[in-house]
Amino acid sequence: MAVIPSIRAALSRARTAAWLGWQVEGNWADPVLFSIYILARPLATALILAIMYSTVRAHGADPTVFVGFYVANAFHSYVNTVLVGMGWVVFEEREEYETLKYVYASPVGMFTYLAGRSLVKFTLATVSVVVTLLVGWFLLGVRWDWATVQWLPLAASIAAGLASTLFLGFLLAGWSLVLTRSAMVVLEGVTLASYLLCGVIFPIDLLPRPLQAVALGLPFTWWYEALRRFLAGHGTHGVMQRLSDTQVLLALGGASVVFAVLARWGYFAFERRARALGRLDQTTLF
Repeated sequence: MAVIPSIRAALSRARTAAWLGWQVEGNWADPVLFSIYILARPLATALILAIMYSTVRAHGADPTVFVGFYVANAFHSYVNTVLVGMGWVVFEEREEYETLKYVYASPVGMFTYLAGRSLVKFTLATVSVVVTLLVGWFLLGVRWDWATVQWLPLAASIAAGLASTLFLGFLLAGWSLVLTRSAMVVLEGVTLASYLLCGVIFPIDLLPRPLQAVALGLPFTWWYEALRRFLAGHGTHGVMQRLSDTQVLLALGGASVVFAVLARWGYFAFERRARALGRLDQTTLF
């Protein structure tokens, strides 16, 4: 029975961290300007994708292929927002506010604090995903047949993908604890690598063989393939086409579990290393 109060305390601390994160994210502008800022990026992304597709459409590109890649681009907003956002939390607390050591020593704890702050990142990313899909549906003709949507596998794949995103965010936040100002380059590099490796804008068949093996080991590759199959109704041509829906879902689940275990271990290893190096209160005037 003692477990229930501890869970409630952890949720309370995470809720407090989420509230603080929302204040940090939105206190720099009035609600109207902040809303415009939040909506600008998904709108720009949708228009860029439309222009890219219209450019290659004259060369015989299959319209259904564009739907699949558009859906993957929309959900990739979670990866972009959460990964960079959780690493940026470390920078804010250590460089700008110089409060990271107090957060680490507080009853909330660094792990719970990052979990609470990630809720805000997920909320902002959800807005981006919804806006991108709505723009695609109503303005760009990105349509799929709702009768063929496989709701249960779709929900399972979304849950697995979001969990993988969260755990990778923890891993990169832990790495940011060890690194100094170079961490931002690392964060941007990881998000760019995931964009290129995971089949967001082109099939992984176009990658060199060694990079294909890396791509198949990442849960996001399977996540985007599952989204295409269970939402848009078709998968990617090439390597992925040889696999059944069940195999894709099992691969996504297995990769997500392995990823979660490694990411959790890696975060606490980085945290211990940062404490040993004295990086929790080290500022670089960044």
